Amino acid sequence: MTRRLPRARICLAAAVAALLAAVIAVAAGISSSPPRPPGTAPPARVLSAYETAAPGNTIDRDCGYSAPLPGRPGRSIWLFCDTVWKGARPGLWLGTTAATGPADPGRVPAPLTELPTPDGGPSPPATPDAGPSTGPSPSGRARPPQGMLGAPPGLVLPGGRACHIPGTAYGASWASGAARPPGTATLLIAYTDVCVHGTTISTQGFGLVTYRPDGHALTGRARLFNSPAGLPFQHNLGSPVFARGHLYLFASVCDTSAFGACHGGRVTLARVRADPAAWRDPAAYRYWTPGGWTPDAAQARTVVRGAAPYLVHVADYSAHGKGLVMVEQRGLDGRYRLWRAPAPEGPWTPAADGTVPCSGGSGLNQCRALIGHPGLSTRDALLLSYYDPADHHITARAVPW
Repeated sequence: MTRRLPRARICLAAAVAALLAAVIAVAAGISSSPPRPPGTAPPARVLSAYETAAPGNTIDRDCGYSAPLPGRPGRSIWLFCDTVWKGARPGLWLGTTAATGPADPGRVPAPLTELPTPDGGPSPPATPDAGPSTGPSPSGRARPPQGMLGAPPGLVLPGGRACHIPGTAYGASWASGAARPPGTATLLIAYTDVCVHGTTISTQGFGLVTYRPDGHALTGRARLFNSPAGLPFQHNLGSPVFARGHLYLFASVCDTSAFGACHGGRVTLARVRADPAAWRDPAAYRYWTPGGWTPDAAQARTVVRGAAPYLVHVADYSAHGKGLVMVEQRGLDGRYRLWRAPAPEGPWTPAADGTVPCSGGSGLNQCRALIGHPGLSTRDALLLSYYDPADHHITARAVPW
């Protein structure tokens, strides 16, 4: 004879079984969920460990280029322009500084570790409170910024005087992009030599330097083009891209402008064999025209029809199925346009446009340095960084392709 359980006991047993099943399901879900990647969901400021180590440590810095760090999977290097840091160890670097951090697609790396001055690089900043290059922490993780590229020689003010008047004029080398030469464990860094005099920025040269992460050393620094020679655009070259055995470099020229905006201009393209002996030889460079490549830079024509570039940045996003992508900054109000192409010569077609939300600033100190980051982008969105004058810092956000 079958014994029947009371209804209350049956209900209690069912409730316990349901609760146990729910707990097991939740636990299984937790155990199968991937770990949360490091970094911060965009939009977010690009911060270093020095800034997060103490409340009073702040950094004002301009431009931010990133590239995967050879030999360090999952890591990237960031190159910044002029940098001012505050707090217990204040200092100033007029030129390129560098930091490293995680490279997780769709995330803003945080916090970055400031790199010390590399072998073959400039001397540390001559400020009494800058501290040693090893930084204030034993590991060096929270060290203050140090110089990556030193001040270039030979820059001049109008009239020919040296570009060096304390508090008024200074010379600097600002990074304009970085890429890994195929088959190497190095990065080739492009930079622009500028003389900053008050509110005037005079670009006077273009150069390349090789960075070797294994050993943290710079080699082969060479200024290739000088503005006093009457260059049409080469001092603005940047955005290095390696393809089909060549190094390609892009430059922007604004032909019709109002203050802070470009209404018509050109995107010019140079190339040279992807070999150090060639890219260090100014005579080896060729320039794109509709009829082919020419050694005469004055004959170069725009490779992007319809562009009106205030500045441009180009990088290879083939890993995301996008080919080459150009960020065309339209002016100092945050407007941009994206272009895509299968090859440096094009054809370049418009892909998207938008505006980044900057605020504050005046004159040349407005929204600028719109730069894309292939190693941090995804198939759905481009990670785009820019200088926001409201906080004198670099902010990164994800924008749809």
